[in-house]
Amino acid sequence: MYFDVANYTYKNPVTWITGVNTFENGSFKTEDSIVINHKVEDRSFLPYFTISEILDKIYYEYQDRHPFKIEEVKVAFNNLMNAWKSMDMASDSIIFSIIRRISRESSATAKLIDHLAEKIVDLVREDYFLNKRRLVLLIGCSEWIDRPSIRVINRVFKLLPFSHLRMVWTFSDNVPNLKVLENSFSMNDSLKVARGRIFTRLYSEQNPLLLGESEREANFDHTNFKGSGHGLMADAAISLVTQNYENAYLACEIMLNKNKISEETYRIVGLVHANLTLYDKAYEAFKTASEVADTNPKRAHIECLSALLAIKRFYNLEIAKEHYKVALKYVDESDAENRLEKGWILNGLSFMETVLSSKLQGDEKEVLLEGVLKRELKALQLIKNDKGSGPLYLRYNLISNISFLLEIRGDYLNSLETWRRAFTKLIGEDHEFCYRAGMLSWKAGHIDEGISYLNKGLKQAILQRDRLDTECIYYGLGYVHYINKNYKDAAYNFLEGFRCALNLSNWDQAKKHIIGCIVSSKNTGNDQINIGLLTDMISDQPCPNDVLNLLKEDRSYFSDQRFHELLHRPKTKLSSYHPSVDLEAIPEIDMNDFLINKSTVNFKQQIPN
Repeated sequence: MYFDVANYTYKNPVTWITGVNTFENGSFKTEDSIVINHKVEDRSFLPYFTISEILDKIYYEYQDRHPFKIEEVKVAFNNLMNAWKSMDMASDSIIFSIIRRISRESSATAKLIDHLAEKIVDLVREDYFLNKRRLVLLIGCSEWIDRPSIRVINRVFKLLPFSHLRMVWTFSDNVPNLKVLENSFSMNDSLKVARGRIFTRLYSEQNPLLLGESEREANFDHTNFKGSGHGLMADAAISLVTQNYENAYLACEIMLNKNKISEETYRIVGLVHANLTLYDKAYEAFKTASEVADTNPKRAHIECLSALLAIKRFYNLEIAKEHYKVALKYVDESDAENRLEKGWILNGLSFMETVLSSKLQGDEKEVLLEGVLKRELKALQLIKNDKGSGPLYLRYNLISNISFLLEIRGDYLNSLETWRRAFTKLIGEDHEFCYRAGMLSWKAGHIDEGISYLNKGLKQAILQRDRLDTECIYYGLGYVHYINKNYKDAAYNFLEGFRCALNLSNWDQAKKHIIGCIVSSKNTGNDQINIGLLTDMISDQPCPNDVLNLLKEDRSYFSDQRFHELLHRPKTKLSSYHPSVDLEAIPEIDMNDFLINKSTVNFKQQIPN
């Protein structure tokens, strides 16, 4: 079936068409459009495969007129690919750090995706400015686009003005929309749910014009898995690092179809389910993994994962406590493997009791937290002589948690010193280190030192072209200066933070920077000047109406009371999540924020099915 889409793309930024495999693009006027027509043929969900093929076509179309911009895009894409390809997936240390978590760490990948999207946007903007040509992206069989490529394409869409880009995505059948997973171990159904989750989120992001009448469910029977060659654990690790969950399910499907029953397979299934917020199914997978595990340390590890799921996703401390109690029965201190697992159990118990402490007050809370600290130190002592990547990862995890615990107790100086002693040698004073050190110094009352750290972190983030963290650090500096009544410096940092938020199309943060800047400016009498600067910044930038209307509010709206009502206290750690880039759901409760800032969020206990 063919579909002429020219008329639709001139009226709608994004169009989705169901029941169509391909379409004609001959009616496009080449003098005002660069048309990239791409049909997704790959069936492996290999990370960044689709965007790599689309970029090859973009290079061909733009190379003659924009060779330097093309090179910048190539460098950014190579950096993104090397970030996971250069990992030694045969190394225990890499895999170990990944399989110990039920939550993703998307920050590093999100920054690389944002940087690549920024360079693609620069290329398209330059061509539009010089040649008045928009980019038209036509993608056939879109249901097969790998998840990481979807993130890149959507990021470009979010950053480009509508006048510069038009997109048409066609789907062989209906748009994937399966929402409920009945069988935890049906990898085909799991894949369909994963597809449904990403396209549901994408629909809310793009608000496309939906055409076509196909009601047939999207079919993913004919897949073609491509692995790394290092085995299931490495393939799963790559999939979790790139948040490429469909590929992980395919890897597990191969193992399940071969009847290779192992705790490893079920554990990976559980981890992927957990990342997709299929928590009941993850819990079921972990239970099965524990049943088939062939050693006690492995059983202990699975019990710890179940306990973490109970704490972080079900918010059920009683269930977590039972899992830790079972886990302790499986380990002793006879060898390094057993000591390692026991160390993780002690670490998990400490985390559980730290969460429990949020419900207590006074001496009762202090006694509990003192016990938590002693247990963390006991875990450190337990593995102090053990070598290798496993004990090393646990050691630094324990030290980080001790610093976090001291912060919760309000002992900011010791928290800072613990953080500095442990991580200066490990990671150096990079911008993430400087930000946390700066916020802890400020909380400890060492205001000048805190601001110095934050400024140092800001300079490093700017030099690294880390736009996401640069915006966050500007916000932190603005807030700190405002609280300490350095209103001129506060206004400046909020103003620059607004510039960053504008470039990132982060409209929620943009509004906070506007309020911070104008309220701070009012305290120095410069509010009219800064309102003019803020207005100039958005003069040639499409903005949502709520952002534009905020700048038109009466000056009386921008009060100190408004500042405290609408601006959140900055976190002491830069975010690990960037949902605007990775398009994945975030946990209902941010545990760090909940514990440190004594959030009033409703801590609702759930029971896994």
